[in-house]
Amino acid sequence: MSTRNRFLIVLVIASVGLWGCAQGPASGTASAERLRALENKLAKIESDLRSVSTTRDQLRKKLTGLEEEKTQLTQQVEADAKERDSLRRQLTTRTTERDTVQGQFDTFRKGIKNLLGQAELSASAFGAATGTGPELTAQKKS
Repeated sequence: MSTRNRFLIVLVIASVGLWGCAQGPASGTASAERLRALENKLAKIESDLRSVSTTRDQLRKKLTGLEEEKTQLTQQVEADAKERDSLRRQLTTRTTERDTVQGQFDTFRKGIKNLLGQAELSASAFGAATGTGPELTAQKKS
């Protein structure tokens, strides 16, 4: 093939290519409709973006509020736990004191019973020796 034939072939192919590109969707009313459709899609996407951004901001505010509330509730629970532990210690102390006093009272009561028993024995022994005991007084009346 000669140079001239090669040049003609390249020229024909380039011409057909340019003609094909000129016939594409970029020309005419079809491209204007496609452009309008894309603009509508873009407007809808922008609207969705604004609504999503607003929702995101609201949810962030709500999250911040909930985190603050959680922090306050955690602090309150810790304070209540400390108070509960303090009350448990007080209850244990008071229970121990009560048990100690109860034991002392029981010992005191038994001591008094023993002393009364000894006093009655002494009184009956003294009454029997002098003749004025409760048994003798009851016998004299009958």
